[in-house]
Amino acid sequence: MTFLSELRKTFQETLNLPEDAFILPENSEVLVAIGAALHSEKSEKLYTIDEILNYLNNEKSSNKTIRVLEPLFKDMKEYEDFKMRHAKRNLKKIEHIDKNNTKELYIGIDAGSTTTKLILINEKNEIIDTFYKNNMGKPLEIAIEGLKKFSKYINSSNLKAVFSTGYGEEFITKALNLDGGIVETIAHFTAGKLFEKNLSFIVDIGGQDIKSIKIENGIISDIQLNEACSSGTGSFIETFAKNLNMTIDEFVEKAIKTKNPVDLGTRCSVFMNSKVKEALKDGVDVGDIAAGLAYSVVKNALYKVIKVKNIDELGNNIFVQGGTFKNDAVLRAFEKITKKTYID
Repeated sequence: MTFLSELRKTFQETLNLPEDAFILPENSEVLVAIGAALHSEKSEKLYTIDEILNYLNNEKSSNKTIRVLEPLFKDMKEYEDFKMRHAKRNLKKIEHIDKNNTKELYIGIDAGSTTTKLILINEKNEIIDTFYKNNMGKPLEIAIEGLKKFSKYINSSNLKAVFSTGYGEEFITKALNLDGGIVETIAHFTAGKLFEKNLSFIVDIGGQDIKSIKIENGIISDIQLNEACSSGTGSFIETFAKNLNMTIDEFVEKAIKTKNPVDLGTRCSVFMNSKVKEALKDGVDVGDIAAGLAYSVVKNALYKVIKVKNIDELGNNIFVQGGTFKNDAVLRAFEKITKKTYID
């Protein structure tokens, strides 16, 4: 209300009241803090800043009211083993190519809700180059930037096709006059079969949504998409990290090393702030909250969106997709909760 004038205007119009019926005091953004300061005047005991800091630093852990979960990794060796295990599931990357001796190249564009991803592959499904960047509200310009990056590999005859998928599939296809587009669920399924022909389930946790695809006998049998209350799972973690002046990599590193992840429940991510505030009030370490958020994102996907009653419903070959799974803490949380074989 302090900073968004149009929100104040809409609020006034909705209530159908005159402008002078509302009070917008100076420093309204810190008005609650002012209230706390005024209330503190009633305190009979005075404290110095050093005394307050000493009380906070020596607060007993027994006062904490929040549950803790099993650590994501018991030690760094377990984390290194985890990294090595997942590194085996990669497409081959070609480091150097001569565009004049490359006969067939194909480009795929995933115009997602928060990021744009491009990949350039050859006829052997080997990766020539990739591009990954936040949309920044300009998905078309970002897609063009990615295509320009690939131009050094392309000659007059070796680029055979360019297809798009994702939220911006139709927009990008028409704007750039591409060869075509493919619905996102089929793109997930097609990519997954490169790694495992007998896929049983696909889970995609993106920046703003969660999708699940059930596969039976090599055919998609069911598709689930999150409701509005479950949105923001990937961006929620990123935003939380930014609020703490941390990069997402720093945030993940703390989550991986922590020993007491807090249980933030399975509520929708956008309503998880109250649990986080409770944890902060109890003096919980940022790493414990970071690991707890990783657990919660996975639980939210499984129990709120997919509505799994028994993990066995997912089958034995689960394909995890989406930028959120680039976060090792989330990937490990998925592994710990499902205890299933899966491909990332």
